[in-house]
Amino acid sequence: MKKKIVAVSLALLSTSAAQAALLTDPNDARSWQGASVGTFAGLYYGSNTLANRQAVIANNLLDDSNFDATGYAAATLKKFNGVDVVANPLFGAYGTSFDQPGVSDGNDSTYNYTFGSAGAAVGGNAIDQHWIQTDNTIGNSVWDLGFQASKAAVFNSIDHTPLPLEAIESTVYLSNDMITWTQAVTERVWLEGIYSDTSVLWDGFVYAVGTGTADTFRYASIVWGGPGALQADGDNEINGVMGLRDNFQPGPSLPEPASLALFGLGLLGLYAARRRRSAV
Repeated sequence: MKKKIVAVSLALLSTSAAQAALLTDPNDARSWQGASVGTFAGLYYGSNTLANRQAVIANNLLDDSNFDATGYAAATLKKFNGVDVVANPLFGAYGTSFDQPGVSDGNDSTYNYTFGSAGAAVGGNAIDQHWIQTDNTIGNSVWDLGFQASKAAVFNSIDHTPLPLEAIESTVYLSNDMITWTQAVTERVWLEGIYSDTSVLWDGFVYAVGTGTADTFRYASIVWGGPGALQADGDNEINGVMGLRDNFQPGPSLPEPASLALFGLGLLGLYAARRRRSAV
């Protein structure tokens, strides 16, 4: 009984929120904010040919779902444009995108935003409507993933077209000591962003990067432009970052309240079973 309850409880705590709906058709005719399988074939493999579209599919590059990050802790922004924001939380500024899922107002299906609120830590520490713009110096803007990650998911905010260029306009570098940095490569793109409400245009094209090896890393530094970006127009809009395991699932984090409640019920069951045995 004890082993069964513990196993069920641990399974509940390890349930992942990331979706999985990998594209399988190189001739898929759909478009995501103007981007198609052919668009990604041209950007990542050089041209929109059948062979390159098949490479997109074979490499599991595109996932037609939203990356639901509910219940998982985002990476911690340690440095922003060269300044320790843990010690200086009011340094810098962040932007805010207006359109929100499930809210009907004048911002629906727009890229509307405001920029200039103080405290970059607000913009870079959570997966939400707030975002920051990093400079292009490696090691100046750094996130602590919280564990030895195999991948890093980058959540960005979009403020205009073309797409996916305006979404994937950064290069990510990975490190274990914040001194030696390895350029990451894009390994997966979630085409629907973080919200299931696809009318929210600024939300889209969450992407995951890795080293291309079995090496793990603790820190991620993001710069605008660079060799890993699809374009370099002088800025980026980074919503947040999250460390992932090798299978693209989230790493260790605080469990959701519902999971905690179920885990508590499991522990109560163990306690009751032990009391019954003691009473016999």
